[in-house]
Amino acid sequence: MKGEKSVRPKADALFINKLNKIKVLGLIRETGPVSRADLVKRTGLSAPTVTRIVDGLIHAEKLVAEVGMGSSSGGRPPLLVKFNSEQNYVIGIDLGATFTRGALSNLDGKFINEIKIPTRLESGFDVIMEDLSDLIHRLSKGNPKVRKQRVFGVGIAVAGLINRRKNLVEYSPDFDWYNVDIVKTLGKNIEYPVIFDNVTRLMALGGLSYGADQKLQNFICVNVGYGIGAGIIVDGKLLMGADGFAGEFGHITIETDSDIQCSCKKYGCLEALASGKAIALTARSRLARGQSSLLVEMCGGDINKVTAKMVADAARKRDVLASNVFKRAMDYIGIGISSLINIFNPELVTIGGGVSLAGDIFFDNIRDSVDRNIMQPISRKVEILPVAFGENAALMGAFALILNRVLNMDI
Repeated sequence: MKGEKSVRPKADALFINKLNKIKVLGLIRETGPVSRADLVKRTGLSAPTVTRIVDGLIHAEKLVAEVGMGSSSGGRPPLLVKFNSEQNYVIGIDLGATFTRGALSNLDGKFINEIKIPTRLESGFDVIMEDLSDLIHRLSKGNPKVRKQRVFGVGIAVAGLINRRKNLVEYSPDFDWYNVDIVKTLGKNIEYPVIFDNVTRLMALGGLSYGADQKLQNFICVNVGYGIGAGIIVDGKLLMGADGFAGEFGHITIETDSDIQCSCKKYGCLEALASGKAIALTARSRLARGQSSLLVEMCGGDINKVTAKMVADAARKRDVLASNVFKRAMDYIGIGISSLINIFNPELVTIGGGVSLAGDIFFDNIRDSVDRNIMQPISRKVEILPVAFGENAALMGAFALILNRVLNMDI
């Protein structure tokens, strides 16, 4: 018992010191440049404690830098410090079924180097992980000014069900993966810490960490591409769920009597009716039944080449078949989003993903559908806007995974 008593106060002191360091570092990032005196006022910590923490963050962790003297109304001007984002780095990976994008950035999310490679989907998990290892090595060594010791980790955005308890991709229909261990596999060749999460959650996290959405505490990011998902921010935090499966928005049932089967093996899911894949398949099916459309010319007579983008382009030209297919899909998405709004009462809904690149024809139809289906009356109209950072949204979220690790002093 004596040994336990002697160890515990030391452990408690280390824990309290870490909490204080997290508080100070977060405040410097949010408000800097800032003086030590201001940090004392804002944190409620003693001046010696703040000085010790800041000096450690400057000289030991190198996460804070001095930036010169501040203004003074009398007396000695204060020395200001700021978050040292420019000389600390992260690697982000957006792992897509067609292409994989990797980028090296500083802790502010400013791109330093970017590489795009084809995803060898048919070659399987091990080959894709080998390609990722090579990509990470190329990014980390691609700039002579970047010291590898200052690269804090690799964040990866991947489509699928992420089991946070087991730290596995439990199932990814895009890749046909079951219970794969990305961290263990990459760890054989990569010296950096690796963290991964669902792509749509990371699109939301990127906005929360770097974008204008930082000011919001409750918002939803919807991803409409090959599949459909949602990243949900509640009280400033990502909603994960008990196992990490929260946000499978594409698998809510929209049509109970539908004969269209989803990748999850159920029928009538939003994803099966309104994703990019679903839009293309619906248009192809109608063309196969002999309906006339500009799409025949756009696909060169091969209806199997019809894509969701072609459908949106033809709808913009007022093609009847394309307009009906596209509008019906947007109606379904609007029904789903109106349910999210009714349940979560967000300040904002953002939408990204390949299908959203259709622009006004996409957003206008969805907004109309939401207005028709949302609970009435509502005291505040919820804006529906394009996702922050556009096609870089998932990469920004991947950066944010490592940024949060740094800000929580898990380094």
